[in-house]
Amino acid sequence: MQIKRLAATFGRLEQDQLELEPGLNVIEAPNESGKSTWTAFLRVMLYGLNTRDRSPNADKRRYMPWSGSAMEGVLDASSDLGEVTILRRTARANSPMGSFSAVYTGTTDPVKELTAAGCGEALLGIPQDVFERSAYIRQTGLAVEQSKALEQRITALVTTGEEDTSFTGAAEQLRRQLNARRHNKTGLLPQIEEEQRALRAAMDQLDALAASAGQTRRALEALRPQIEEVETLLARHDAADQADELRKVESARLDAGSARDRVKTLESNSRALPTRPELEALQGRVEALSSINDAVDSAKSRLDLTSHNLRQAEKALNAHAFAGLTPAEAASAPLETGPKPAMPRWVLPAALLAGLLLGGVNAFFTHLWLVAVGSCLGLFGLAMVVSFWLFQKRKKKWDANSAQLEQQREEAVAEYTPLYEAEAEARAKQQAAQAAWEAVSASAATNLDSILTQLRSFRPLVRNLPEACEALNDAFLLRGKLEQAQRREDEARHRWEALRDAAPPIPSVPAQRPDISREQLRLRLTQLQSQDASLRRELHTTLGRIQAQGDPEELRQRVQALTENQAALQKEFDAIALAMEVLALSNATLQTRFSPALGERAASIFSSLTNGRYNRVLLDRAMTPSAQQPDQLSPHEGSQLSQGTADQLYLAVRLAICEMVLPAGRAVPIVLDDALVNFDDQRMAAALDYLLTVSGRRQILLFTCQKREGDYLNWAYPNRFHHIKLGTAQ
Repeated sequence: MQIKRLAATFGRLEQDQLELEPGLNVIEAPNESGKSTWTAFLRVMLYGLNTRDRSPNADKRRYMPWSGSAMEGVLDASSDLGEVTILRRTARANSPMGSFSAVYTGTTDPVKELTAAGCGEALLGIPQDVFERSAYIRQTGLAVEQSKALEQRITALVTTGEEDTSFTGAAEQLRRQLNARRHNKTGLLPQIEEEQRALRAAMDQLDALAASAGQTRRALEALRPQIEEVETLLARHDAADQADELRKVESARLDAGSARDRVKTLESNSRALPTRPELEALQGRVEALSSINDAVDSAKSRLDLTSHNLRQAEKALNAHAFAGLTPAEAASAPLETGPKPAMPRWVLPAALLAGLLLGGVNAFFTHLWLVAVGSCLGLFGLAMVVSFWLFQKRKKKWDANSAQLEQQREEAVAEYTPLYEAEAEARAKQQAAQAAWEAVSASAATNLDSILTQLRSFRPLVRNLPEACEALNDAFLLRGKLEQAQRREDEARHRWEALRDAAPPIPSVPAQRPDISREQLRLRLTQLQSQDASLRRELHTTLGRIQAQGDPEELRQRVQALTENQAALQKEFDAIALAMEVLALSNATLQTRFSPALGERAASIFSSLTNGRYNRVLLDRAMTPSAQQPDQLSPHEGSQLSQGTADQLYLAVRLAICEMVLPAGRAVPIVLDDALVNFDDQRMAAALDYLLTVSGRRQILLFTCQKREGDYLNWAYPNRFHHIKLGTAQ
C-alpha cells in the first residue's frame, strides 16, 4: 500500500495536509510542530480511535483539536483494492472520529471491503497490535513488546501459515482444564475424594446415627410449639410494618401528585421557552456578538483617528496657496508677471512723421532739400535708437522678475506636494476605516437582529444586547427550575411506583405490636430454627445413611463408581499436564526456530547501522535483544549499551520483524518518529542508506526534528527521496 495524501484536523493540526510520494519520505519539522500528531493521526485513520479509553492521556482527549473544531481527517492511498479515499469525521461529540466512509478516489462509490473497525487490517493485512509492534516505530517505543497477535503472526511464519492459534491461548485453555480437575483443594478430583471419605464415614457411623434418630425426632417435636409462638408474635410485627408501608405509599402518591402539579405550572409558564440546547446556542451567539461589538468599538476608534488625521491634513493643504490644485496643475499654473515688453507699434510711424516734419521745416526755411532729408533721417534714426534702448531695459527687468517668480513657484510646489500626498493618504485610510467600521457594524446589527428575533419568541419587549442577556439569564433560570421540577417529579413518581409495586397486602392479623421487640424475637426464632435445622439435617443424614445401609450393594456400587471416575479424571489430569509440557517444549522449539532467523536478519541490519562494530544479535523468548561484538565472547543486553547504540539495536530488530512478519504482498508502509535522534552522524548515514534501500520495496515515512537527515540525503542521494519541511511550532 502507498499513502498519497493526509489531511487532518487533529490535535494541533488544523486542516493541515501532507502530500507523500513512493519510497522514502523525510518529513522535517521542529519539536512541537506536529510530527507525533501526524503519526498518531495515520494510526487512527487506519485502525480507528479507541473511544472506550477513559484515562487522562487517552487519544480522544490528547488529540482534541486545539481550535475547538470537530476532529476529522482524510487519507488517500493506493492499495490492492485500487485508489481509495478514507474519511473519518466526528458526527457526535461523544464519538470523535466515529463517522467512517471509504470510497474509490474521485468517485462516491463505496469500497465495500473497508469498514470502520477493519479498515487497517483490510489494507495492510495485519491487525493494529502487529502494526504498532512492527512498522510503527517511535523514539519512545523502539523496544519490541510481545503480544498475542504478534505471537500468532510469528507462529504462522514457522508452522502452517495459520494465524488463529497461539501458545499463550492454547496454554491458557489447557491450564483452565487442568484447574477444573485439580487446583489446590478445588476441582473435580478433590470433590470425589471428599465424597468417598464422606461415604466411608457414613458407613462407619451408620449404627450410631440409627440409635440417635429417635432422640432427634423427640427434640424436633418439642421445638415446634416454641417456633410457632415466636412466628405468631413476628407476624404481628409484620402486620404493623405493613400498615406503616401502606401509609408511606399513600404519602409518596401525594408527593408525586404535588410534584406533577408543580411541573404543570412551570410548563405553562415556559410554554414558548426554547429547549436548553437552543438556549445554549443562543447564549453562544450572544457571547460572539460581544466580541463583534468589541470589534465595532475598535473599528470606530480607528475611524475617529483616521478622520482626525484627515482633517489635520486637509487643514494644512487648504492653508496653502495652491489649495484645490494637483501638484502637476500647480507646477504648470501661469505666473503673474504682467505682459511681456514689446516694441510699441507707434514708434516707427511717429519717428517717421517727426523726421518728415523736421525735413519739411528745414526745406521751407533753407530751401536745401539734402539738408532736409539728412535731418529727417537723423531724427528718425535717433528715435529708433532711443526706443530700442528703452525696450531692452524693460525686457531685462521683466525676465528677471519672471525667473524669480518661477523659482518661488518651484519651491511652493515642492512644499505643496507632500501636503497633497499626505492628504490623499489620510483620505484613503479614512475611507478604509469607514468601510471596515460599516462592515462590522452591519454584521453586529444583523446578528443582534437575529438574536432579538429569537428572543422575542418568549420575551417580546427585548430591544438591545443587555436586555437580551437578561432575557437569556431569566430563560436559563426558568428552564433550570422546570428541569429541576421534572427531576423531582420523576423521582417522586418512581419512588411512589416502587413503593406501590412493593407495597404489602393489607394485614390479615391485628396490627398491634407485641411488647417484645422484633430483634429479640428474631434472635430467638433464629436460635430455634437453627436448632430445628440442625436436628433435621442430622435426622435426614441419619435416615439417608440408614436407607443406604438398607441396600449395601447400591452403596458399594456408588463407591466403586466414584473410584472409577476418580481414576478416569486422574488420567485426564496426567494427560493434560503432559500436554502442557509438550506444548511448552513445542513453543520453545518454535522460538528456537524463529529467534535465530530473526536474530540473523537483525544482526545483518545492526551490523550495517554500526558499520560492522557488532556482528551478532540474540533474542530471548520475550523478544529482548542482546548484541555481541566480533572480538568478544559474551553478548551485551540492550540496557548495557549506550542510548544511541541501544536505539540502533532496537531499530534493527524492528526492521527485521517488518521484513519477516509483515505480509510480503501488501508492502506495508513503515512509520518512524524521531527514531534516529540518538544516532551519531556516521550511524545516522548508515541507517539512512539502509532505509533508502528498503524504500525501494515499501513506502517509508521518516519524521525528524533535525536538518541533518535531509542534508545528508540531499548530498548523497539527490532526487531519490521526497523532502517535506513543515512549519515552525506555533
